[in-house]
Amino acid sequence: MNQRRNIFLYLLFSVLAAVLIIIMVIFTPSNSPFIPVTEKIGVAGIFILCCLFGISFAIRPNWVRRSLQKTNYEENHKSDEEKRPFQGHHPNCPTFKNHTVLLHGKTWCAGCLGLLLGICASVLFMILYTLINFTFTKMISYVFLGIGLFFLSTVYLEVFYRRKHPMIHVFSNSLLPSSFLLVTIAVEATTGNVLFGFFSIVLGFLWLDTRIQLSNYRHRQLCSDCPKMKIAMMIAKIQFH
Repeated sequence: MNQRRNIFLYLLFSVLAAVLIIIMVIFTPSNSPFIPVTEKIGVAGIFILCCLFGISFAIRPNWVRRSLQKTNYEENHKSDEEKRPFQGHHPNCPTFKNHTVLLHGKTWCAGCLGLLLGICASVLFMILYTLINFTFTKMISYVFLGIGLFFLSTVYLEVFYRRKHPMIHVFSNSLLPSSFLLVTIAVEATTGNVLFGFFSIVLGFLWLDTRIQLSNYRHRQLCSDCPKMKIAMMIAKIQFH
């Protein structure tokens, strides 16, 4: 029950953040269609820096927690591996076969691989946005914002899609960084305010964390429905009694 309430709160705040962005874009338009290069570079620099951290997490998930709690992590991870081998930080069992991708002999988490591809593409397009002197009309900004929020909604819904191919999971997760990119560009181009651009990047972390919480919730559901897990729980109850 607490987990469901937690998911509900994350989704609620994510929706409120999207509504806030829409209000910001509609009611705080810039009087000039041109954005100073210095402001574009500032927003692009912060965005790319966040993307670099995202790349590090996609390649080595939870490396910060491993560094801060190395001893405890190794002990817990070792005990987990004794119970169930992991591939692409997913249990190596049929339940999670659609959550991993074999690429050049290495098993990748489909979600992390999608994030990695999406982040690289977003960094490239952010650099092009900064260097190319392109005038964004209000209509173009509104389209960017609509597509970005649509991508975000698609990523959330895809988490609970049961019969999916791993490549669908890769493609869906590649849309997440793209949604952050489109929303950030739309906000900065429409408002002409660098602070609003920074604010949209901060909201991106909320949306990303919501995606992580949804994924964790879905994974727990899959494990609870697993026949082997149910048998193990039954054995544990019998031994306890």
